[in-house]
Amino acid sequence: MKLMPIKQAQAKWLNALADEGLRSLTLSTFKKDRSVALEREGDGWMLEEDGFEHTRTSLPAGPAAKRLVKEAFKREFPRSARAYVTEVR
Repeated sequence: MKLMPIKQAQAKWLNALADEGLRSLTLSTFKKDRSVALEREGDGWMLEEDGFEHTRTSLPAGPAAKRLVKEAFKREFPRSARAYVTEVR
């Protein structure tokens, strides 16, 4: 788990769908009370939110997935300055 600035974490989060070697990526707040996670399942991705909302959603292919990932990030990290990043390759 690595602590990084929120802008750097957001860039990693938004580019995760295109990274072929990535199996999962989890972002947590500094207090670790909210998190979002992307997990590869077969050919697609699962988006899991644990914070303001507690959901687990299968992501559709294409630009709709990117929009859902961006909305989840904004919902769970509205005022954060730093985030913990955990990635599994």
